[in-house]
Amino acid sequence: MLLVLTLLTAFAAPRVDLSRFRSDAIARQAVSVFASAARTARQRRTDVVVRVDSARRRLGTLEDRNGNGGPDGGEREVWTDLDPTAELRDPPVRLPLPAARGAGAETESAAGRVAFHPAGGASADLVLYLTSDPAQPSAWRAVQVSRRTGGVQLWRFDGARWTRGRT
Repeated sequence: MLLVLTLLTAFAAPRVDLSRFRSDAIARQAVSVFASAARTARQRRTDVVVRVDSARRRLGTLEDRNGNGGPDGGEREVWTDLDPTAELRDPPVRLPLPAARGAGAETESAAGRVAFHPAGGASADLVLYLTSDPAQPSAWRAVQVSRRTGGVQLWRFDGARWTRGRT
């Protein structure tokens, strides 16, 4: 019996890929921050800015009541730390997105910011790439924010192509 369990474990262990599960968890956390910011902007009728701090592996939300894009007295600011294994940087293959319309229409980098508006929509298109293991192609994830709708979408890379994921 012990021999059978050992053999089953030997065959099953390589199939469990913890870096993909970690990347999924990190991406879901980022999706949650962006979606919550969009919802807060509509509910509180004020711009909500999400800032990416890739060096410290965190995302900041700011209820920007005066619209200046920076924190001022009385404006609520909250930072969410991502998993310590999170890497926020450019992937080996970028998402195939439609061509940007005009200057500043698309931001595609690990560093960025986007403001969600009370009437819906966002200040820019944003794609945030993240992973828990940069060397493993299937561990790459992308969080996409649509400027037009303010919608947030999760993407997964399987080593060959990007597919939409569920959040």
